[in-house]
Amino acid sequence: MKEKAINSSAANKELNAVLNDLKEKGKFEGILVASRSGEIIYENLENINDIKKFTSMCASVLESALGLGKTMGNQIPKKITAELEEKTILIIEISDKTFIIFILNTQTKTNLVLNQLDEYLEKLF
Repeated sequence: MKEKAINSSAANKELNAVLNDLKEKGKFEGILVASRSGEIIYENLENINDIKKFTSMCASVLESALGLGKTMGNQIPKKITAELEEKTILIIEISDKTFIIFILNTQTKTNLVLNQLDEYLEKLF
């Protein structure tokens, strides 16, 4: 298991604790929080070869979805899902500066993400 926080301040310790708890309870393969400029704020991921490239690609997907929403009458995307053969990537905008990525697999309790995510995010941001 790979865990990394950019800063060891009290706020980031709380962020780490809450997201580690969410990862464990939800049985996620990974969670990443990043700024839209590409700075990694939190990561707890497995089996990602190039984390910076992965983060940049997810940021690009988010920007594309936001642009798509504007063309559809200024609608805001709630979540972006990419279903791969064995995993699912879920990208959710937290604020105009940050987003969160969840890596799901067949063991993941997806309802935890969809039903309780707002509660977790309110604790953090």
